[in-house]
Amino acid sequence: MSNVAYANFTARKSHNDKPNSVGKGFALLHRKIMETPFYKDAEASHLWVHLLLRANYEPVVIQTDYGDVMCQRGEFLTGRNTLAEETGLTSDRVKSLIRKFKNLGMISTKSTNRFTVIQVVKYDEYQQFSCPADVQQMSKREPVTPTPSGEVCPADVQRLSTDKEYTNKSNTNVLDMSSGDDQSPCKKTKSKPIPYQAILNAYNETVGDRLPNAEKLNPKRRTAIKRMLGELKQPTVQAATAYFETFMDKAGRFYFGDNNRGWRASFDYLLQPDTITKTREGSL
Repeated sequence: MSNVAYANFTARKSHNDKPNSVGKGFALLHRKIMETPFYKDAEASHLWVHLLLRANYEPVVIQTDYGDVMCQRGEFLTGRNTLAEETGLTSDRVKSLIRKFKNLGMISTKSTNRFTVIQVVKYDEYQQFSCPADVQQMSKREPVTPTPSGEVCPADVQRLSTDKEYTNKSNTNVLDMSSGDDQSPCKKTKSKPIPYQAILNAYNETVGDRLPNAEKLNPKRRTAIKRMLGELKQPTVQAATAYFETFMDKAGRFYFGDNNRGWRASFDYLLQPDTITKTREGSL
């Protein structure tokens, strides 16, 4: 991503039809964000919500010092330093998280040496033009109406009584940004358990006797495994196995004890983010 900051650009709306009120004052955020591998990472969650809020709700032409740039719905013009300044994160952290979101299929980017356009994948599908199916438009003169559960709909919509459930069909590795709950508050979907032991076993089977085997799990390893899954393209045992196999194939003799200390890479070493990055980039 370009690290150019854009202090001098303005947005000019296109002549396309304007959407309804959804998206002007708020963005829709699905509770499935709590099931993403990065949810407990406060900085990652912060940046993801920021991207949703920054994405344009309608096509606009951005006037920059380098000419006009057209941004469609769900896109916006930015730079690494700009995002760092807007969120309080470091520039390197922004770069790492943007790469993670791309690997998860949540965003795509178009970069030049002068600017970067970020697109939120499936924005048009889930950030709907109209009110969700279980809400209806209200007169702006009517007050906000609390629901029986105590929740309040946005200012210009009111939740309806309905038995219909949403069925969002989306890639399990991409964050859903639906306009309503998948289920009622009393029927929350449980997130899939993380296969800690299966990943440990996959490591042992892959490295054989070339590297030290891992014997047991502990809290530190569980945290590292969860973080590793967030770095992979898919948070699965198969993806973890493919990563272990790639490391074994690309790593030099140094990692297998051919050094003055006799040091060898271990399970804990392979779980480190830097090791994953080096393996992916072929810089071991």
